[in-house]
Amino acid sequence: MYEDNDDKSKSKTISPTVSPVSLLKRYDRLKSDRVNWDQMWEELATYLMPGKIDFISKSSKGTKRASEVYDSTAIHALQILSASLHGSLTSPSTKWFGLRFREDELNEDKDAKDWLEKCSKGIFQEFGKSNFSTEVAEAYQDLAGFGTAAFMFDVKTKDSQFDGFNFRACHLAEVVVSESEEGRIDTVFRKLKLTARQAHQKFGDKCGEKSMKALETDPDKEFEYIQAVFPRELKGEPALVAPPHQRPWACYFISVSDKKIVKESGYYELPYMVPRWGKTTGDVYGFGPGCVARPDIKTLNEARKLAMKAWEKSIDPPLKAMQNGILGKIDMRPSSVTYVRDMNGLQPIVNQTNWNADQLMLNDVRGSVRRIFFSDQLELNDGPQMTATEVQVRYELMQRLLGPTLGRLQSEFLNPIVERAFYSMLRGNALPQMPEVLQQAGGDLDIEYVGPLARSQKMDEVTSIQRAVDGIMQLANVNPEVLDLVDVDKAGRTIADRLGAPADILRGDEQVGQLRQSRQQQQQAQAEMEQGQQQIAGAQQVADLEQTVNGPV
Repeated sequence: MYEDNDDKSKSKTISPTVSPVSLLKRYDRLKSDRVNWDQMWEELATYLMPGKIDFISKSSKGTKRASEVYDSTAIHALQILSASLHGSLTSPSTKWFGLRFREDELNEDKDAKDWLEKCSKGIFQEFGKSNFSTEVAEAYQDLAGFGTAAFMFDVKTKDSQFDGFNFRACHLAEVVVSESEEGRIDTVFRKLKLTARQAHQKFGDKCGEKSMKALETDPDKEFEYIQAVFPRELKGEPALVAPPHQRPWACYFISVSDKKIVKESGYYELPYMVPRWGKTTGDVYGFGPGCVARPDIKTLNEARKLAMKAWEKSIDPPLKAMQNGILGKIDMRPSSVTYVRDMNGLQPIVNQTNWNADQLMLNDVRGSVRRIFFSDQLELNDGPQMTATEVQVRYELMQRLLGPTLGRLQSEFLNPIVERAFYSMLRGNALPQMPEVLQQAGGDLDIEYVGPLARSQKMDEVTSIQRAVDGIMQLANVNPEVLDLVDVDKAGRTIADRLGAPADILRGDEQVGQLRQSRQQQQQAQAEMEQGQQQIAGAQQVADLEQTVNGPV
């Protein structure tokens, strides 16, 4: 059972303010507005992702879809870029995000900070248990290839308690979207194809009259449904826990054949993330490297097709023969003999192709495609294993190349995922007990990315701190009072924070104070003991001197 499917929703009636006809009309309008995008995406899918060409043309299951692809350069470049994004931003082997408070006072509280650390670890573990890694990898491919991706994030519940996550990278052909006035995608329509049996499993007896009739006679017959998710107009602040029809995001399922709403529910957060690689003002959908490289990809594919034809003719050339120069049939088998009346009666038609020039042209276009997909910078070269410094330089280069895209990815994709994961687990009692300081003060949260690429973005600040401290230490040789300028504790905590060190390895201010007080007491006791020993030794020396002067008693 999923979050929008609470027991309370079963007895709820459909809102009279929303009609299935109006929702279907809105879907058709949004679908027709993006017909030009569908044409471009289908063309890109032909050369980049043949399995996703069903934007305009429809093909039956199992149809051969890569018959028009003659060069795999673009496919390989897309795989390198998407894999680099996956490993650098959301690596399944390394915790790639952390949580912190917007208020500095709460960030300095060790109990509060430790709680956030435990929360982020718990969320990351749930990601690992789910299908997040496999589905997000497909989303990165869509993002780099089409410039837009559609990602669904469902929360599973059991008896109103949290029961895990489920993710799905949706085919763009299924999804149409609309933006808010602020330029954020806040409305998503998705077309679903369900068999009569699947529809009954999902919606029960309210799945639609035609689906119910087919359930007995043809349970595998497919029917179309539209899922519509958009913001509700709620008065006041939404409650932390609310029934589905009172949640900020409305969700309706419409049977297309029956033109009937079969289910109404709701979400606390928008369950669809639609990130865009880049965006032109006025456009809803994004553009990516695939869109930029489209002319070169088509040129390369056509050039490779022509080159293959030329190579075939060169290896197995067409023949020319005199009308009466051949005795019998031409035998093209190996070691065969064809008899002719004249030595010139049978000759190949020579292909005058300049192979060197053709290869140079192909290599030039291939290089252009690889540069657009950043493959020339991201792909590891053959050679000895890279040092830690070389790896860091590689991440810094990637950060510079993808800087603008990474910012949009965080705001439109990663932030909503982490936020929905945190609040869904909080509502489902799946996070550790909140410390008393937070129960009293509350506090807004910020997401901090600590993956390899994010750490490389912060290395400049770490390097600046280290250089400044080193410079001040050198000046201290001239004037030790210059050390008063440096708050060493704050510098150390900042460096650890920027490098993504776990919060639980650093002591809190209170613990540090106690440790230093204890050390000071030990040092004082040691000094007093040494002073006492010196006094005893001095007294003994005086006694020895008196005995020497006065002689034995």
